[in-house]
Amino acid sequence: MNKKKLQTYYGTVAYKADKTPVKRAFHGRSKADAKAKYFAYIAEHGRAEKCSDLYTVSGWAAQWLLLYKRPYITDPAYSTTYELPIRRHILPALGNMLLVDVTPADILRFYQQASSLSPSMCGKIRMCVNGIFRSACSNGLCTSNPADGCKLESMALPQIKEVYNDRQIEIASRWFLSRMPEVVLLLETGMRRGELVGLHPEDIDRRRRLYRVQRSIAWVSGKPVERSPKCGSYRVCPLSDRALQAIDALQRRYAGKYLISGDIALRPDTWSRRLKAEMARLAQAHPGMPELTAHELRHTYGTYLRRHGADIYSISKILGHKDISVTARIYVHNEIAELRKAVRWCNRREPIQEEYIP
Repeated sequence: MNKKKLQTYYGTVAYKADKTPVKRAFHGRSKADAKAKYFAYIAEHGRAEKCSDLYTVSGWAAQWLLLYKRPYITDPAYSTTYELPIRRHILPALGNMLLVDVTPADILRFYQQASSLSPSMCGKIRMCVNGIFRSACSNGLCTSNPADGCKLESMALPQIKEVYNDRQIEIASRWFLSRMPEVVLLLETGMRRGELVGLHPEDIDRRRRLYRVQRSIAWVSGKPVERSPKCGSYRVCPLSDRALQAIDALQRRYAGKYLISGDIALRPDTWSRRLKAEMARLAQAHPGMPELTAHELRHTYGTYLRRHGADIYSISKILGHKDISVTARIYVHNEIAELRKAVRWCNRREPIQEEYIP
């Protein structure tokens, strides 16, 4: 037996500055039931003489962040993935508009302007816009999602991450072993930043020359929280001689729960700032050395393995990727030097002799 379709009544709940009514959808088993819900709402809340911020894109975006995102994600993810795209891009374009007034044409105009941003930022903007309007629809603040069917594709050239070549790896390893041994460990394992700061001494098996990735440190509401590695990428991987050398240096320096900081977990952002400062000193001492981030050091390890003959599947397992296509597409680029080497044989052939045509 089919369920009876809900009936909808659109009732005025507020007014714009120009006295245009702002309507909200009320649903019921019949038109009369939906209308009764509207009058019950008016009896409880009253009919505002001017439009509440709740009915604007900026007002509901703030509520969406507060209710749907803030309690469930880490501070860095909240800031970079949600709060920043909304504050920097969405609100300047759409923030002052009423939710019910935004049309697909408005979304398309905004997306055309945003297409000059990076693919990553375009993806975040698209996700936030859809999240804001879908939740607004489910709360009866607008009747449909104007972003449905609207595409946002980045026109920006992809940013190529820098990596160290073999000679630069040697220079960096010598530099960091006595200053920040964990950087050498990162260059020899390719761990994620959160996994590195979350390492326990018990995760190292010296006899079998193995390390275990069993957790990642995230910073939530000003406190360190141990979480599972990204995508649940628990793994056991081999340790090189240099990695063991870096671990020895760390254990001489720190004693406690965490391998690289002692008893108290180090905030990943704090560690990145230390890395940035030490990278600047390295570049000053060795002009021409790239100043890499933690993620680029991870990327360096994947590229090094590929450069020296490791297969994509093995690299994917070591780096802890959920999908092998991620390894091939993002982390293991062909460097210009390797591309030149691959096509060098072309330059050994004799020039083409033009065919004589009588």
